[in-house]
Amino acid sequence: MTSSPLPPTVAETLAEIPSWGADGASDHLLTGLEPGLNGFLALVRLAAAVRENQHELARSRPLAGRVFAGMFFDPSLRTRSSMLVACAKLGAEYLDLQPDSSLWTLEFTDEVVMDGVAQEHIREAAGVLGRYAQTLGLRAFPTRGQWERERTQPVHRAFAEHAGVPVVNLEGPMAHPCQGLADALTFQDLLGETAGRKLVFTWAPHPHQGLMAVPHSALWAGSSLGMDVVLAHPEGFDLDSEALDEGRSLASASGGTFRITHDRDDALAGADLVYASSWGAISGPEASRSGHADAVKSLRDWKVDTADLSRGKEAFFLHCLPVRRNVVVSDAVLDGPQSGVLDQAENRVWAQTALLLHLMGGVAP
Repeated sequence: MTSSPLPPTVAETLAEIPSWGADGASDHLLTGLEPGLNGFLALVRLAAAVRENQHELARSRPLAGRVFAGMFFDPSLRTRSSMLVACAKLGAEYLDLQPDSSLWTLEFTDEVVMDGVAQEHIREAAGVLGRYAQTLGLRAFPTRGQWERERTQPVHRAFAEHAGVPVVNLEGPMAHPCQGLADALTFQDLLGETAGRKLVFTWAPHPHQGLMAVPHSALWAGSSLGMDVVLAHPEGFDLDSEALDEGRSLASASGGTFRITHDRDDALAGADLVYASSWGAISGPEASRSGHADAVKSLRDWKVDTADLSRGKEAFFLHCLPVRRNVVVSDAVLDGPQSGVLDQAENRVWAQTALLLHLMGGVAP
């Protein structure tokens, strides 16, 4: 399946992952839901196997001659770095495209007269990159426009439609699939058996309106592992309703539970994991910048401190990073023994290494 032999446990686990592209289409990963529950869990198992066999994989370079093209329309530290490392560990080349200097201004609308600012159409841009690389990855944040449009992740879907090779969402308006895979691996690392263990995903204050991508993906990850998932947030900070429905569906399928509360104390009681994130409101007065700022002033007690972890079973703390110290979470938590944020960030490498093996392993360079 690949250019060099794989360690047996890696090869066996890789073979368990089904192709999810319909009618022979590429295996795009735009939400993280595409593989289905069993496919997602198999990818997590593959990430663990990759980590265990990392040195043998580095020697065998199973993806030598293959190219991953990464495009970041918005800032990144962990996602870009971990994808570079994942490529290096497998022998693949990383084509680093900087939209400000590597790409022309793109037009995404079909049948348009291109006599304005846009200098290239997505059809040609994506199509050309699909001839150069075996997989594309891109990050494009929402622009705070109409949520009903942005939730469809139009930039990601346009590249997926025209590239002709797999496209990976490296964070968009609706989801962060690579983070979700790494989170699932981290939950298992910290707890062992995850079924029935309590994951509290809590809103935390932040001066700016954060994204909903990580909350959605992390909630789906916990629900896929059969955890008792509790989403806690102040009133007015609801996540996407369809994303929440997906969480409930995954919890039901995996034997877990999924509930939402505005009672922070109730949520934290008995927690095994406390995962904090900051996001802005979709609608209502809190959706504006000024409304968000006003709301945060009265919600500073949602910051995570050591006392919050003690309300559980000496719960572990998680955050996708970057994080604002002493705004989202205290120094004492981040620097304390219950912080899992660095392990969580490291697991991005293993999750993405596993993903690349699946997406690029069967593609001729």
